[in-house]
Amino acid sequence: MKKKTPGDNESNGQKGWLIVSGIAFLITLLAACILVFKGEELENIGIVGNIYYIILVPLGFSSAAFLGGAMKSYASFTSNESFRYGKLHLTGPIVIFALVVGGGFVLPRLDKNDFFDLKFRVVEKGKTSDLLNDGKLILYVGKEPKTANINDGEAIFYNIPEEFGNKRVKILPVIENYQLADHDQVLITKDDNYIDIELVRTEESLNTQVRGSIINSENIPVKNAFLNFGSGLASCYTNQNGDFFLTVPLPEGERISLKVLIDNVVEFDESVTLSSGIPINLKL
Repeated sequence: MKKKTPGDNESNGQKGWLIVSGIAFLITLLAACILVFKGEELENIGIVGNIYYIILVPLGFSSAAFLGGAMKSYASFTSNESFRYGKLHLTGPIVIFALVVGGGFVLPRLDKNDFFDLKFRVVEKGKTSDLLNDGKLILYVGKEPKTANINDGEAIFYNIPEEFGNKRVKILPVIENYQLADHDQVLITKDDNYIDIELVRTEESLNTQVRGSIINSENIPVKNAFLNFGSGLASCYTNQNGDFFLTVPLPEGERISLKVLIDNVVEFDESVTLSSGIPINLKL
């Protein structure tokens, strides 16, 4: 049986050190790469970029420890009359640690761009629509468009590159029954608290297709009954089956007066709610 020498113990210890430090180096290197290449996705879920710099410290230690197992390291300090403040001489892992941590702080900032946030406010007929909570805005900046949901009449876009400041860019509202009032270009600037987006209702939403039927107290359809919506805004007659269909030039959900006349006698005079999905069925 071969007797272990102190050199063998030292060799085994060095191998173990290399394995442990190598694994730690690979783990921290992988974490740093994920933060670098997936930074935007991680920021969207609440992981801020400062964690990257925390990863640098263990990455520096592990890389220095791993490489230090295969190369000798020392630090010396000399001071004499020739060197007023002394001379520090560093080699090996300590240099690696300094390069990893120091370089990690400096290199990501070489091409770093400044960003700013944009807040848009939806405006209809010169008045803010703070009750609008449905829909979204699409802003075309950079390689891919950005999307923001509308809440209380506002939409916020984060991390707009500073290069787009004071420039006109395309914006598109995705809001049911609404469209831009004029052009689809907006001047964005980081100095404004709000940028107003003027909206108007679409032509289709300004008209409501109304239908229904009229019967008498004996459940018999009333033909040729005259329906007058909004004092002449829209009118029609019922057909042979007592049914009617017409277009009222008002948006859905509006309240409007309705008079029903049979042989020039008013049989119904009340307000109704316009709806394209719910018919107006009357029993006289």
